[in-house]
Amino acid sequence: MLRRIRRDQIKSGMFIHSMEGSWFSHPFLKAGFLLTDPADVAALVGSRIDGVLIDTEKGLDIEGEKPRAKAISQDENEAKPAARRPAAEAAPAEVVVPINPPTLPTITAIASDAPCSMAEEFSRANTVAAHAKRVMTELYDQARLGRIVNADTLVPLVEDIAGSLARNRSALTSILRLKSKDEYTYVHSVAVSALMINLGREIGGFDAAMLRNMGVAGLLHDVGKMAMPEALLGKPGDLTNEEYSIMKTHPERGHALLRRSRDVPDMALDVCLHHHERVNGTGYPERLKGGQITLFSRMGAICDVYDALTSNRPYKIAWGANKALKTMFSWRGHFDTDILTAFIRSVGIYPVGTLVKLRSGHLAFVLDINAADLTKPIVRAFFSIAHGAPIPPQDINLLTNAEGDAIVSSEDPDAWDLSDWETRWSALAA
Repeated sequence: MLRRIRRDQIKSGMFIHSMEGSWFSHPFLKAGFLLTDPADVAALVGSRIDGVLIDTEKGLDIEGEKPRAKAISQDENEAKPAARRPAAEAAPAEVVVPINPPTLPTITAIASDAPCSMAEEFSRANTVAAHAKRVMTELYDQARLGRIVNADTLVPLVEDIAGSLARNRSALTSILRLKSKDEYTYVHSVAVSALMINLGREIGGFDAAMLRNMGVAGLLHDVGKMAMPEALLGKPGDLTNEEYSIMKTHPERGHALLRRSRDVPDMALDVCLHHHERVNGTGYPERLKGGQITLFSRMGAICDVYDALTSNRPYKIAWGANKALKTMFSWRGHFDTDILTAFIRSVGIYPVGTLVKLRSGHLAFVLDINAADLTKPIVRAFFSIAHGAPIPPQDINLLTNAEGDAIVSSEDPDAWDLSDWETRWSALAA
């Protein structure tokens, strides 16, 4: 029998069938488990869940009764308990509930997917990117009308993003760089979400719930842009001082909207308000500096600027990823150096899509990174410099290449008359 109990009634030996409340109210990613670890008991009792459903046939009841033996039919045996789900804050006890609401896939389940190559993940990442664009377009259109955000609805999208990154850390982030000027505002948030999760994994020490919140923070960090005049968002030239002053209010406008919204993690509120703060105190809106800026807002600042620099905007052409990283590293005082170094490790010294010159005299682009040595990625050679002509594409793993080929330099595509490079390399990679 399923019974709803308050969180203060939870104890070891109970079978947790499901948890009620927001995804962000507790540290667990799924339900359907026997509660035996004292740490898990303490985490549930101390969480913000509304209550839990226990299965008294598989674990203890609130009176401490032993599980009752019961004959199980074949149909019942095949009906496995739902995957372990969310939590929240105090509810009536001893209410029998016949049906458990359907559960969503979890980051843990998706992240267990086996790592694969860029080529193997490319098609799936394209599907995730297309779906993400639709979700964020709808969410931002609602925000433009001043309607509140239900952050819980973003969890499945964050899980799709996390799953793609678990299989290949570069495929999705590379595809998201291909956004057009018109879709920048929507897809930028998806890209920052992916970069935040990648960076969190690179730094390490975060559980799945924290990584999930990073993803949500990335999706919502720029929601305040929806309160800005469209003429400013799409202006092809420089903003006037007055226009820039208006644009600088978007973190506070977004923060105000999210505070009125449902189930928004504190991390997302913080990143929304402070992703334009700078370590040296020159940022906005509060001119915070150093340790006054949380770790997550310092992460968000780096992810936000990197994607902005590597994207086509109404007023600028995208920079190459390698140029963006070098420039960001040269801006002393803007970013936390340790976090920026971890960010570079997460995207690669030569990010996927970077145009490079090889020792063999070929032009190539980075097809995938080698985590074992970021200076020796997998590249696809496509042009002979000596002959000034294309060659049949040749994939070279610089980490294991017997001929000792290596990258001599990263190159500016414009210097080689390779206009619209981001679109070109993605076509070559397909």
